[in-house]
Amino acid sequence: NTPSGSYFWYRKRQEVFKLVERNLHIFQNQSSQKSASPVWVDIGCGESIDLFFIRELFEKHSLKWNFLGLEANPSLLNINFLKKQYYQIDNVDFIPCDVTQKLPFQDGEVDIIYCSEVIEHLLNPESFLQEIKRVTKPNGYLVLTTPNEPNVFQRAYWSKNRFQQMQATIQAIKEQPQQVDVDTEKVLVYDGHVSLRTISQWDKTLNQIGYRVVDYGRGAVTYGGTPFFDNEWILGIRFLLEAFLDKLPRQWTRNLSDELIGLYQLDDKSH
Repeated sequence: NTPSGSYFWYRKRQEVFKLVERNLHIFQNQSSQKSASPVWVDIGCGESIDLFFIRELFEKHSLKWNFLGLEANPSLLNINFLKKQYYQIDNVDFIPCDVTQKLPFQDGEVDIIYCSEVIEHLLNPESFLQEIKRVTKPNGYLVLTTPNEPNVFQRAYWSKNRFQQMQATIQAIKEQPQQVDVDTEKVLVYDGHVSLRTISQWDKTLNQIGYRVVDYGRGAVTYGGTPFFDNEWILGIRFLLEAFLDKLPRQWTRNLSDELIGLYQLDDKSH
């Protein structure tokens, strides 16, 4: 809830929408090849801000899709059902789900999975990605966003002491999980980032599992959320830098972002 922190989330959504619009032919092809409407699955949907915006974008382009949000937090699920009722939408649904366990789909059932700012909260992201792979159709897609840390604009990138402090913070988070009730079961939730990697490291992990990058966006250069980043002069310089980087080819600036924003396709041979 600060100018620099709010810009991070604005930028993420803006880049995700641009990514989807650049690849509309993928979603149009999937829609035309199926007798029933394909499903966009949002894993760890939170308050479903992204889900509702993506739905609106698809409606704008006359794409007939259904949308399903998976969320463990019962309070957030209540908010989502209230939103669905308020907007009187019939092609959106939500189900309680501990995404760290088996996903509620058959093998190769899902066309596209969207997972935004979730994987960094999981102790074992490789197992999570393998489960996503299991439920994804051959040549299906994954839209993933997650922090790119440490990056060149963070002190942890340049300072060994700062990097060690970041690792100590991660370890402390791992040792203090919270419990959330999901369908009468206790689920451990880590209120922080316990799996942080750079974009190149995430790309390598995804490639080993069977995903190849198709397209990508550039997130904000920093998350912000501190008095330093919210200083008027620093904020002004920050926005000038963002505008300059936007003029450069995305392949030059992708790794400068504080965030991975990518569209990945599952290799048919990897199933």
